[in-house]
Amino acid sequence: MQAKRRPKDAAPLDPSRDYATPQALYEDVALSTERKIVLLRQWEYDLRSIQVAAEENMTSAASASSGANAELLREVRRCLRALGDAPDDHSPTNKHGGVSVDN
Repeated sequence: MQAKRRPKDAAPLDPSRDYATPQALYEDVALSTERKIVLLRQWEYDLRSIQVAAEENMTSAASASSGANAELLREVRRCLRALGDAPDDHSPTNKHGGVSVDN
C-alpha cells in the first residue's frame, strides 16, 4: 500500500531539506504566504541553533561554516521581510534571537 502524499502546505518543518535556498522556498507558488512564513521562521530558528552550538564548541566538522550560516540567516530574514513578517522588537533577547516557532 502506498503512503498518501501530503500537500506542500502541510509539509513537516524541515525547510532546509526540501529547499536549496530560502529564496527557493519564497518563490514556491504551491505554498501559502502563511506557510512560507512558518517554514522560514523554522529555518531561522535552526540556523540560530547551529550558531549557538558553534559558540559552545558543539559543532562537528560536517557542519556548515559560520559564514555560510550567517549568509543563509540574512537571506531568510530578507525573505521574511518581503513576506511582511517584520522582526518582533518586543521579543526577549536570547541566543535564538527571541524567535518564536509556530507549529
